[in-house]
Amino acid sequence: MGQARVRFPVRWEGGGVLVVQVVGRFDTDAATELGALMGRLDATGQSGLVVDFRDAEHCGADAARQFVDAGLVMTKGGGALAVVAGPALQAVLRAAGAGRLPLGVHADDTVAVKEVSDRSAGPLGGRDAGAGSDSALR
Repeated sequence: MGQARVRFPVRWEGGGVLVVQVVGRFDTDAATELGALMGRLDATGQSGLVVDFRDAEHCGADAARQFVDAGLVMTKGGGALAVVAGPALQAVLRAAGAGRLPLGVHADDTVAVKEVSDRSAGPLGGRDAGAGSDSALR
């Protein structure tokens, strides 16, 4: 039986914040895919992003480092990024350097979305892009 692929369902929240949920096993291949997605979003002018790891089944140290590196590139370019994770994954992400991300790691997506919204107007100038609407990026 093969391992399930990671998925990245997305939803818009108020203030033009895009929330990307990590569902499944977050390995280095998934980290590469998410990093590329973050780069594409940054290139479109989307500057407000929350990455929610609460539904990730696993996150290895190498994958966490890759994600943090991609996040640092995004934030150095002016993007606002917050991370949401449960306690065990928070420890892995912090060990990988997530504490260097300006908006840090949170246990709650509401707090993360508010921080990103406060920090970034996004391409929509802070307007609501269909808050709560769901989609999937692949």
